[in-house]
Amino acid sequence: MKAICLVTFQPNKIWCDFLNSFLQYKIFIVVDDNNFNLSAFRNEYININFIQVENKKCELNGYIDTSFTLGKLICGWDKALYYFGIENINYDFIWFIEDDVFFYNESAIVNIDNKYIDDDLLSNTYEENKNGNKNVWHYHRININYPPPYYHGMMCAVRFSKNMIKYINEYAIKYRTLFFLEALFPIIAIKNNLKYSTPIEFNNIHYRKENIHSFDDINNIYHPLKNLNAHFYFRKKELLPDGFNFCCYRENNDMRSWTDEDILWHWFTYGQFENRKYKD
Repeated sequence: MKAICLVTFQPNKIWCDFLNSFLQYKIFIVVDDNNFNLSAFRNEYININFIQVENKKCELNGYIDTSFTLGKLICGWDKALYYFGIENINYDFIWFIEDDVFFYNESAIVNIDNKYIDDDLLSNTYEENKNGNKNVWHYHRININYPPPYYHGMMCAVRFSKNMIKYINEYAIKYRTLFFLEALFPIIAIKNNLKYSTPIEFNNIHYRKENIHSFDDINNIYHPLKNLNAHFYFRKKELLPDGFNFCCYRENNDMRSWTDEDILWHWFTYGQFENRKYKD
């Protein structure tokens, strides 16, 4: 069985509308905010399992400290890993995705799964720290109970096997803690000799990327795209008229500095009704 788990602070209608239509995966949304009332979302989105986990459960089982960047001991990632490591161990493969990750449709995930049928970890590329140098990257802030070499990379979208979940759980039980997920995931996979691939479909995952003008390949996964309204409009690209040219639309409508997401918003909100020029 396969699942997709969105990790978020609070649920958002755009993500829920999108995931609720998926047919080939069991859908979970782990909500970090335990004070958020999920009743309305649960009533509206019957195909989505909304999960909230008490912080104490994570702490008692060692599922802590996966994201020091958030300034708190327990976050949505700790809760997601705890849930699938302790409470729901039924899935052979699970996708974990943060809410500022973008992909076009369910087929993008299915296509990757079909290419990598038995890998224990799929992620973006990683870097190696051969000697465990504490002066590079964030290593001075991380305690790792393995000897070097160490590894780290962008882990905002990953796919785990049941084996990967098992080894993370074993680490949490043994050491009563985890560590920063951007190092945790590749280190766990490599140190335990798991099958680990970095598909080209993950190559558009970046830490920060300003002024993104193109999300051209519908088979890829993208990060960051923090404006969730842009998620909605990018998924409507297939509804653009034949021959739609972003450069032409910019030039003819005095929008030279606008990103593709801005252009899509403008076209579907105004341009199509005002007969704006969109091709030469």
